[in-house]
Amino acid sequence: MSKLKMLFLQTSFISLGIFLAVGIAQTIMHFMGNTYATDWYFLLSVIFAGVLCSLPSLILYNEKIMPFFIKILIHFTLIFAAVSLLGWLFKWYTGFIDYAFVILIFVFVYVFVWVMTKWFYVKEDKEINNALDSIRDEE
Repeated sequence: MSKLKMLFLQTSFISLGIFLAVGIAQTIMHFMGNTYATDWYFLLSVIFAGVLCSLPSLILYNEKIMPFFIKILIHFTLIFAAVSLLGWLFKWYTGFIDYAFVILIFVFVYVFVWVMTKWFYVKEDKEINNALDSIRDEE
């Protein structure tokens, strides 16, 4: 898979994960009697976060960093720092409780993106294998 395609998928999955997590949180808060309203720029901030947080995925392609665990640790740390900075800039949190909630959403989205990426790669591998099998059958 090309790096550009991977970045596009990561951006899409990250943005979708954030929208799902915030939507679920808003639904829960609604049924608890609380209201949560986002600022006018929230949608743009989520898309910007998706783009910015997909860039550290290029580290996973780096051949100089050998252990995969180190790559994942650097990846997680850079994305966590980006989310914390974006959260502060776009006022996703104003206090510790809000920040803890952002961290919870971050962990949910991080796992969601890994699961969706794995699913996409498995699906793509099956399609390639089926195509190769059909070529072999013709020979």
